[in-house]
Amino acid sequence: MSIYIPGRVRMAVGLSGMTRRNFLKSAAAVGAASLAAPAVVRAQSGVTLRFLNNETSVASQAALKKACDDYESKFGVKIIVDSSPISGTMQKVMAAVAAGQPYDIMTSGFIAGILEYIHAGAIVPVTDLVKKYDWGKKAAWEYQGENWYYPFDYNLVVNYYRKDLYAQKGLKIPETWDDFLKNCQALTVVNGGNVDVGGCVIPLASDSSTNWASFGNMFAEGAELFDKDWNVVFDQGENADRATRFLDFYGELYKTMPPGMNAVSYAQLMSLFATGKAAHSVYSGRLVEALETTNPELADKYGIFPSPGSTGQKALSYAFDGFCVGKSNQSEEAIKFLQWFAEEHYVDWLLSAWMNNHPARLDIYENERWKSHPMIKKHWNTMMTMKSYIEGDNIKIMAIDTSGPSIDMRACNVFNANVMPEMLQQKVLGNASSADCVAATAQRIRSVI
Repeated sequence: MSIYIPGRVRMAVGLSGMTRRNFLKSAAAVGAASLAAPAVVRAQSGVTLRFLNNETSVASQAALKKACDDYESKFGVKIIVDSSPISGTMQKVMAAVAAGQPYDIMTSGFIAGILEYIHAGAIVPVTDLVKKYDWGKKAAWEYQGENWYYPFDYNLVVNYYRKDLYAQKGLKIPETWDDFLKNCQALTVVNGGNVDVGGCVIPLASDSSTNWASFGNMFAEGAELFDKDWNVVFDQGENADRATRFLDFYGELYKTMPPGMNAVSYAQLMSLFATGKAAHSVYSGRLVEALETTNPELADKYGIFPSPGSTGQKALSYAFDGFCVGKSNQSEEAIKFLQWFAEEHYVDWLLSAWMNNHPARLDIYENERWKSHPMIKKHWNTMMTMKSYIEGDNIKIMAIDTSGPSIDMRACNVFNANVMPEMLQQKVLGNASSADCVAATAQRIRSVI
């Protein structure tokens, strides 16, 4: 997943005299052609592409290097990969644009970051490549009538729970948030007045992990930030009631959480569950990989479920990852590479993070090489459960930065300003009433947008 670093860079980036119409016409020609031998003919030998990769695990870097070496051996196009921690991606992209040496291709995540790239003139559409495939729900979103990234995974926020502890306590998978709260209370271990083992961990720090992971129950309850005309309605009518109920619920959940929650972020969400310090945690498929690596005994004892609302509605927060093509003198060559990569090395790339790279492209689920991976086979039930979430209509999939009637920077600005995480802090750290928190948050949203 890519963590967005706020920025407000606005600049125009040239495309070596190529108009947008000519560029799209050329890209369409690329997308309409075969993805095998003809691409070899069109590849321009001697070209060097710059690739900014923020998937920095050893396996992912190795998979990308193999693909780039293969492409160079076939086409004569060299690809220099710059792997950067996810927290520095935005800064590196914008610095490269400002220096007149933009990246030709990059991995990207949150919509907030991608819209910044679009508004800065830093990337070009990849619509024709995206339209070749069928995608899961909300994966291949459009902005200004174009697709600006080529997805490779979802980061669905599911609730992880300990099957063994559920069995010991006679607990059932929760259908409502009251059920969930009772389960968390039943599994909380208190020693000397302090929580030793948390019933759950749902973050509240002012960062993207909270924006991403902490509002599934609010979405399940149906609280909305905006109406169809972008009016802020979070504090209006039934929305205010729903948001207030959610905060009351979160306040009770917080009492079951381990200490130090104001500093808990991505790594701690995984480690607290993997080390047995929390009976539930919210996270994407990467938590399964963490269990296999750090505590394989628990890798046979977990289960997942969506976030429930008060009366049984279900929802998931989400983000995604994908590839963007930079607006550079070599954008056409970068699109050719991405087109080839999508056919020749896409599965290898997904398997480099076998559960975290939960496929957004639906044909992958029928790919025999992908299906035969030993860890995919071992955790097949989990993968198919997550697949059911992106195919059915009974589970809401929502996010702070996709709130509102369309993809827009207004919702992204709410995400970037950490408005919603700070609402949670006001509730449980500031001891404010839920109603006051909702009213203050709505006013903050109005000021941000």
